[in-house]
Amino acid sequence: MENALYVGLSRQVVLQRQLSVVANNIANTDTPGYKAQRMQFAQHLAAAGGEGPGHGPEMSMVIDRSVLRDTRPGQTEHTGNPLDLAVLGDGYLVVETESGPLYTRTGRLAIDADGRLVDSNQLPVLDDGDQPIEVPSGASTLVIAPDGSISDDRGPIGRLKLVSFEREHELKSLGGGLLASNEAPQDAVGVRVAQGKLEGSNVQPILEMTRLIEISRQYQSTQRLLQDEHNRQRDLISRLAGTSQR
Repeated sequence: MENALYVGLSRQVVLQRQLSVVANNIANTDTPGYKAQRMQFAQHLAAAGGEGPGHGPEMSMVIDRSVLRDTRPGQTEHTGNPLDLAVLGDGYLVVETESGPLYTRTGRLAIDADGRLVDSNQLPVLDDGDQPIEVPSGASTLVIAPDGSISDDRGPIGRLKLVSFEREHELKSLGGGLLASNEAPQDAVGVRVAQGKLEGSNVQPILEMTRLIEISRQYQSTQRLLQDEHNRQRDLISRLAGTSQR
């Protein structure tokens, strides 16, 4: 197979992946706390003879190295719901799962049947002592202070655990607004919460639609290149076959 086909196919694979990422951004335009994702690319050098770099002529190919999150904040929207929270600053709420803690900025909270404060996935929200926050039976409307302290008219109930990460753009999205990290979290500094508000998605729909159209055009252009190369090889084989029969 000619080098042009290898390079073209590698580009198509990356464009297909990029198309999926952009489409996912568009689908989450109205998802509270969602952060747009961006692909990180890298050059990959492969030997034309298949023996690895440094052995003969090399082909320059592109690979999608990773998907990174755009950590810029979304617009804060007022909801008036006392159990809605917007995290202001580079911080995250912590929720408990069977496999360990996960992190989220989706502050659409609720109180479950067991009286625990839970997120939109019905996962318990943890306090600063790494314990689920339990709301006493018969508690009136909760008051959540900017530092995450929770209370009602009878006194304090607990305090939300807020954490941050040095490389927050590398947090892995698991769906449902949940994030995982191999990096140990640290106590958030300068992070506040706003009660009765939600952070919206930071996706810019018009920009993402423009990217979607451009990627589609690039994919079609590469497809034409591959088809032209295929036709060239087919014609060359036909000519060689005709010459050998003379």
